[in-house]
Amino acid sequence: MTLNVKAKVIDIATVPIRLPSNTDRKLAVRALARSQLLAADISYGFHPVGVDAAFPVWEDAYSIGVRFSDETSSILVDGKNYANPRRKGETHILYLSDVQHIDFSTPRHTIEILLRRNFMREIADDLEVPHVKYLGRSLFHVTGDPILRDLALRISPFFEAPETLDPLLADHFMWGLGIYVCAHYGALATRRPVAGGLSTWQERLAKDIIETSLIGGIGLVDLATLCGLRTSQFAHAFRKSTGMAPYQWLMNRRVARARGMLGGTHSLADIALASGFADQSHLTRAFSRQVGVTPGKWRAAQQ
Repeated sequence: MTLNVKAKVIDIATVPIRLPSNTDRKLAVRALARSQLLAADISYGFHPVGVDAAFPVWEDAYSIGVRFSDETSSILVDGKNYANPRRKGETHILYLSDVQHIDFSTPRHTIEILLRRNFMREIADDLEVPHVKYLGRSLFHVTGDPILRDLALRISPFFEAPETLDPLLADHFMWGLGIYVCAHYGALATRRPVAGGLSTWQERLAKDIIETSLIGGIGLVDLATLCGLRTSQFAHAFRKSTGMAPYQWLMNRRVARARGMLGGTHSLADIALASGFADQSHLTRAFSRQVGVTPGKWRAAQQ
């Protein structure tokens, strides 16, 4: 079966989805695929765009799902039926390969982010720790994790304009999500912190989340929570590991993104916004402090 999503065509295998026969509600699926990121915005009964009932299935992978509406549905996974009402804001971890069918009884809207097992192994290899063998307490693990919800909201705007999603940003997002999920739901082993610094996975996670937060920023409390540390403990450990405070790291990454864009034809105002600065003057001040010259002079010197 083929679904047309924006200008992108995706071929998906199908698992039976049972929709009420006495309704004209439609199932709509929008795909987002860039580098390691593969996600779907799945809506039933909220959007007029409709397709035949089908659900994306990928081999040996988990789906990290976030609900944006209350719903009543059931799902059969490896012979076990999960049929409790679900609430807006809930998140779930679902082992896709064992899904046998899904019944939709009411409208629903979720974002599902694919976490492939081979990518989970890549994360563990990168951190030089044992592979994660499971996620959650069951094949369909439901939680109210606000961090997973916030992470899903970070990619939600890209379903409207997938061409604006940079591959590097997509990779940073997936590494951040993957490390967080594996550490909190899969017993990802952590390496011993060095002299009070962050562990390997904590440092990687913090840097990846900061990279995905250049526009809009992220709070110190949120970063600390992601790493499982108290706020003051995290701030000290981050400085110990990187040599600078989290906010300094954020500003350095914003300047680095701006410098990369200065080689093109974008206006300074557009570069400022795309790099996370409030406006052009904010960019000029930060750039000048770090590089020693204004963005305009730096651009002229490169030509």
